[in-house]
Amino acid sequence: MKFKNFKILISFLLLLFSFGVISDNGNTKKIGSFEKWSVYAKSKDLCYMVAQPDKSEGDYTVRGRVRIVVYRNNRENQNKNAVGIDFGYSFPEKSKALIEIDNKKKFKLNTFGQTAWTGSKVKADRKIIEEMIKGNSLVALGKSKRGTKTKDVYSLGGFAKAFNKIQNYCS
Repeated sequence: MKFKNFKILISFLLLLFSFGVISDNGNTKKIGSFEKWSVYAKSKDLCYMVAQPDKSEGDYTVRGRVRIVVYRNNRENQNKNAVGIDFGYSFPEKSKALIEIDNKKKFKLNTFGQTAWTGSKVKADRKIIEEMIKGNSLVALGKSKRGTKTKDVYSLGGFAKAFNKIQNYCS
């Protein structure tokens, strides 16, 4: 395995671990709500913020969990903040999802299972978060393994305050 692929695999496993930790609500405490964004802490090292879409479109009958998560993990030295989106369906292998912020800035995300994320691209996470802080809405576009296209619209109202909260709490 090439070193680059190994690095991507390790980054992905760390992201999955983080989402696994996030889904275990046993030791999680809510530390704030800011409009559409809820903020949680597992510890002083791991905080995250979550939002559900305001609107979802697509020709589907059932979808799993649909949400956007921004987390801060002080246990990782390379990438303290990351963005991930649960689409609620499986993606085809090696596919991409797309997010658009205020119909201006577009970013392609890697997919795996039912999640889209930036992979090990620390600069991409930073740029996406910077645009989310300035923005009003985020549109997530994906296409399932079965070929169903979806469009989820998220409000970015309260995002800047929620992000500030996880930055300050998990410092």
